Amino acid sequence: MCRIHKTVALFICLFSFNSYSIGINDSKYIELGSSLDPALVNNVSKKLQLEANTAKYNAVGLLIGRGYCSGTWLGSDQQYSYILTAAHCLHGHDKNQHQGQYVSFKRHDGTVISAGQSINYFNQYTGCSSDIAVAKIPKVSDPLDINGDVIKQPYIDNHFNPNLLLNKVSLTGFGIFGSRSLGQLDGINKRNGTGLLRFLYQNCLINQAIENTPSWAFASPGDSGSAIWQQRKGADVAVGISSWWFGWQYGYSGHASIALNSDWLQRIVPMLKTIDDIPTDIEEPTFILTEKNTLETEPLEANVRGSIYYVRGDNVINGPNRYIWRYPRETTLFSTLLIHQQTNAAYTVWLRGQRKTHCGWGRINNSAWCYPAPNLGQLKLHFDQKDNPDLPIGDYEGEFSFTAKSLYDRNYNDTVTINANIAITEELVPDGIITADSPFMSQRYEKNIRGTVYYQSPNKTGNNRPRWSRHTGTYSKLTVNIKNTQTNISQTVILRGERYLGCGWAVMNNAAYCRKTGPVFGELRISFVADDNPDLDIGEYKGSFPVIVRGLHYRRFKQDLRLNVHLNITE
Repeated sequence: MCRIHKTVALFICLFSFNSYSIGINDSKYIELGSSLDPALVNNVSKKLQLEANTAKYNAVGLLIGRGYCSGTWLGSDQQYSYILTAAHCLHGHDKNQHQGQYVSFKRHDGTVISAGQSINYFNQYTGCSSDIAVAKIPKVSDPLDINGDVIKQPYIDNHFNPNLLLNKVSLTGFGIFGSRSLGQLDGINKRNGTGLLRFLYQNCLINQAIENTPSWAFASPGDSGSAIWQQRKGADVAVGISSWWFGWQYGYSGHASIALNSDWLQRIVPMLKTIDDIPTDIEEPTFILTEKNTLETEPLEANVRGSIYYVRGDNVINGPNRYIWRYPRETTLFSTLLIHQQTNAAYTVWLRGQRKTHCGWGRINNSAWCYPAPNLGQLKLHFDQKDNPDLPIGDYEGEFSFTAKSLYDRNYNDTVTINANIAITEELVPDGIITADSPFMSQRYEKNIRGTVYYQSPNKTGNNRPRWSRHTGTYSKLTVNIKNTQTNISQTVILRGERYLGCGWAVMNNAAYCRKTGPVFGELRISFVADDNPDLDIGEYKGSFPVIVRGLHYRRFKQDLRLNVHLNITE
């Protein structure tokens, strides 16, 4: 493999005779193995092997030429198999063609697909950008799927699109395995991981694994020749060939762009399948939202000029109908009508949605994008029972849609249809209860986070923004709708909300702390005071309302609370 130093543009080829698999972040190792213990390597490795051996990577195999490398079967004729790999994995890479090297290619289960005197083809190899080769090897057998049929040929990228930079990629190859701090941990095997293309350097695609992000895998010693994959038109497409890495510690790997070498590939491989060969009748992806999963679509901006945004479509009742342009943050709360399967009654169900940019998630109708490019735009949806405290137990089904539009291309119009299948199996357990005799008291959130917290609620009267004041003895008013359990008549009750500063109580959105104590308290207290509700009739009342806990200094901290009100008014 080759190594690259950005500042001096120095390339160093590492012609290792180890097959490469993948390296992963320490954070991913901990996620898969529960700790950063080298003894857990088998548990971690098996999980990566499981994905690598799925049907969509059937074309990926072990190529033995100058050493152990990875390769991708592109197809076969009556005599030869055509294997895509890296130029530096084969003899003769200083020429455009070399004949006479013994090369073999086999699958992860040991089945030999091709072996013998190979004809090696190169595209004027000089470095990462042209580190691509085809080995035309005498065929031994065709690769078969579990049903005994010849596997489908993989598609390769033949349309280079710079907007694909910073999109996620799937890395699948053979060889040694390790993590950034632990180094090499295991030997040859087929493993899979997820990376992210960060930028294009001298026509070389640069992948980087970053701790605690969705980009956690990089090519490691031996992954030379393995294809990296992305989604195009609903199909998995090979977009790059692994060429070099930059050591365990840094998590970088470089990959030759297949699209920039596709004209040459089409001259060498007669049966090559490209993006143009993907059937146009591939079904649109079906998005199913349940109570358990968070639904996330593909990045629609990859094939659109500029950024996109989402507005309400069919069966979206309360939802945005025009775009905004803001720094990406917050969540869109919208509703749809779903059918309760047990009674066939229609209920309004509230859901949450966000749109993705390179600086985070924001509201679905936010068209703003962040550096380096508008090439994401995924729609993320999820159901939270706390938003629907009054829904009866049962199954809720229905269909709704959002319309995707582009601020830059006014002719662009796409529809994302979602099938909802939400099961509520038990009544919502509240985070707390307010009664006539006892207030709700929250935990001390500031014990576990940096800085202070404050509290917001749509039921709070007045300004909901955070404030900073050491003035105590004040409280917030919340108006909450409650129902008389005997008459079913709704009434409004006034509650008091207070936050503890450490030296007294103040309004609930006050994020200040007392100098003598520091930010270690911050409890929320919500209470019912009879004098605030002189017109409340005798009876039993029930209701609920939401409260949001937010961190002032640690902005990422956010917690949703659902509080119940249960009052027995006797006089």
